[in-house]
Amino acid sequence: MTRTLILTLCSLFVLQSCEQTTSIKAKTEKISIVEANGELASSETVIISPPFVNQQWQYKITFIVPEGSNAKKGQPIIRFDNSQIAQKLSVKQSELNTSKKALENIYLTTKAEQEKQKLDLAEAIMKQDKSERKWKNSKGLESRLEVKKLSVQYQLAKNEAKRLERILNKSEQATKVKIAIEESKVERLQIESTELQAGLQKMTITSPKDGIVMYMPDFNGNKISSGDTVWRGRQLIELPSIDQMIIKGQILEADAGKVSVGQNVEVILDAIPERVFKGKISQLGKIFRRKSNEQANIILDADIMLNDPDVSLMRPGMATRIKVMINEE
Repeated sequence: MTRTLILTLCSLFVLQSCEQTTSIKAKTEKISIVEANGELASSETVIISPPFVNQQWQYKITFIVPEGSNAKKGQPIIRFDNSQIAQKLSVKQSELNTSKKALENIYLTTKAEQEKQKLDLAEAIMKQDKSERKWKNSKGLESRLEVKKLSVQYQLAKNEAKRLERILNKSEQATKVKIAIEESKVERLQIESTELQAGLQKMTITSPKDGIVMYMPDFNGNKISSGDTVWRGRQLIELPSIDQMIIKGQILEADAGKVSVGQNVEVILDAIPERVFKGKISQLGKIFRRKSNEQANIILDADIMLNDPDVSLMRPGMATRIKVMINEE
């Protein structure tokens, strides 16, 4: 019995030692929290700007869908004033029609002129041949004076044929130049008309995909509205997809060294404080930057993928509070 008691006491001592070791380990593995702010965003976003139309720099908005609307693919979301392009197109088409008629007139008039010139040349060649035969056949049969007279007539007929041939060649060359110039003009006007027609269609922009319409502010924080005039190149509308939501976090410079990709994160939406969403850091920014022109805090951007986003509640732009779980050994 004494032996059994001793074995029992030894077992208890070993178990107590293991518990103390586990307790020591648990105490050494502490979790600290880095808090940060962020906002909901879409990982798939399309930016809408004024279309590129040749020689068009300013665009007046005549229609725009309300911000926050759910846009469907192919739905018109913004339209610009197209009156200037329509006017240019009307003038250009008028010039094109005039040039086409001028080209047609060149074909008709030059064809008639050259047909007459060809007939005149053919007649002159016939006279040349006839006078040549008479002159050659008169040798030895007619008087010298008559032969000399027939020779002169032959030379005159020959010179006339050469003159008419030169006129025809010059006329044909001049006609080719006229036609080439007018055809080039028609081609240029046709291209310009086609570009204006395409520009006219571009003045109505349709949604390239399903998404939520979000107006993008300018440098002064002003958003667009119907009737505004904007410059080409300005970003006007953002179309995020709500089924692919991420958190755009902003980690303060002092905490950036503690944060790494793959760490667990808890996210609370300011609009829904009772819900806590879980996620992980998926990407960290490459450089530090100022938070904004008004706030001089230096931050590091961090993308956070949510494990189970609720697309029925979440909308891009919602403010969030972030807690990054940091394991410290």
